[in-house]
Amino acid sequence: MTLSKTKKSKSISLTVSITGGSNSGKTQLIQRLIPELKRRGHSVAVIKHCSKGFTLDLKGKDSWKLMQAGSERVAMKSKDQVAVLQKIADKLDIRIFREKYFHDVDIVLVEGGRNDPDLKKIEVLRKGVSEKIECSPKELMFVVADWDVDVDKPVYHPDNIVDIANVLIHSAEHRGTRVRLTLEGNSVPLNSFVQKIFENIILGTVSSLKAVKKNPKRITLTIERNVDENTKQ
Repeated sequence: MTLSKTKKSKSISLTVSITGGSNSGKTQLIQRLIPELKRRGHSVAVIKHCSKGFTLDLKGKDSWKLMQAGSERVAMKSKDQVAVLQKIADKLDIRIFREKYFHDVDIVLVEGGRNDPDLKKIEVLRKGVSEKIECSPKELMFVVADWDVDVDKPVYHPDNIVDIANVLIHSAEHRGTRVRLTLEGNSVPLNSFVQKIFENIILGTVSSLKAVKKNPKRITLTIERNVDENTKQ
């Protein structure tokens, strides 16, 4: 469970899908949005959908050998980067994925994800390359295109990064204190009343401990229980 308080300038949360056909300009749009959003004080992360799969542990390499040997995870670490390989048995819901790995990030840009109905969408079109809108109107926030598209949604030119960033920030959810609870790696939804109870109890407890600074911004509590499944609780 994590309890965190963020500064007002970073108290937003948004996950949005950038969709479009091949070579439509999705990656270029994301590349230009990242510095603009960071310039405004927001943290940004990117999740890239790879429908055809991807390979980081190339066959024959040490990481591949270790995964083949049965390791649950293999991490590769350098002085300024880290990558973790992990096998998953089932499709990982993007919301759970975000909560698990990017919970402390303000804005998560998902390259792809057109078929996820729970994601807000931005569709990128390019004249002569990808001109047809594929997203559902209910999921589509706006369109980014290099010509005037006839659509009942706002249309922004790909060079208009400032306005696109404005819309993203305006549409984000504003958040104050957040309390997250996970059981066996699965996120458990908590309403505002329960979150407030957790906050008061945990904050009150840790504040009485020595060497704890006043009014901490983030508190992480993990409980690992050695429970016999055959033992009644």
